[in-house]
Amino acid sequence: MHGIYLTEILTTAVAAVLYGTLIYKLKLPVDNRFLWLAAVLALPLQPLAFYYVRLPLIHLVTVYVHTTPAVYQGLMTIYAPLTEEPAKLIPLLIPVIRRDIRVENFVRYALAIGLAFAIGEMWFIAHDLARNPAIAAEPFYRLYGYFAERLMTCVYHSAFLSMTLWQLRRRVMLGLAGAMALHWLCNFPIFLMSWNVGELGYATWLEIVNCWNGFYSIACLALLSWFGSRQVVSGMNLQSARF
Repeated sequence: MHGIYLTEILTTAVAAVLYGTLIYKLKLPVDNRFLWLAAVLALPLQPLAFYYVRLPLIHLVTVYVHTTPAVYQGLMTIYAPLTEEPAKLIPLLIPVIRRDIRVENFVRYALAIGLAFAIGEMWFIAHDLARNPAIAAEPFYRLYGYFAERLMTCVYHSAFLSMTLWQLRRRVMLGLAGAMALHWLCNFPIFLMSWNVGELGYATWLEIVNCWNGFYSIACLALLSWFGSRQVVSGMNLQSARF
C-alpha cells in the first residue's frame, strides 16, 4: 500500500475523532439523525464538484473565452470557491435537513458538513498524489505535510460554510458570497507562490504560505468559536425564559 494511503487513513481517523467528538458534545439542539445524514451526503461532494462542475467550467473558459494569461490566472483563483461552496449546500435540498438548521444550531451543522466535505477532499487528493511516483514511494511518516494541511482544511471548510448557514434564513446569497470570499482569501497566497510573485523563490513563498495557513487556521477557529458561543448563550437564555 502506498504511504499516502496510510497517511490518508490516519488523517481521516484523527479528524473523525477530534472533530466528531466536538460535534457530538457541542450543546446545540439538533436532530442527530438529520445532522449525520447531512454529513454522509457531504462526503462525496468535493470530488463530484471537481469532476462535474469545476473541470467543465475550466474547459469552457479555456476553449470559448478569449482572455490574457493574467486574466486566466486570476480566473483560476475563483474556481474552488465558486464550485465548492454551493456544493456544500446540496444536503440542504432534503427538506428535513433544511428545516432542522436554525439560528441556534447552524454552527453544529457547519462543523459536521465541513468535516465530511474535508474528508472527501482528503481521499480525492490522496488518490491524485498516489499517481506521483516520488510521493508514492515515500513512507507514511514522511508525509506529515499532508496530515497537517488536511486537518486544517476541516476547520477551513466548516468556517466557510458557517458564513452561509448564518444567513440561511435571511440573506443566504450574501452569506454564500461571504463564504466564497473567505475561501478565495485562504487560497490566494498559494497562487501567489505558484506565480512566484516578486521573484522571491519557492522556499521563501513556502514560508509565507505556512505562516498564512497558521494565521488563517486561528482566524477560522475564532470565527467558529464566536458563532458557537453565541448560540450556546442564546440557548441558555431561551432555557431561562421558560422558567
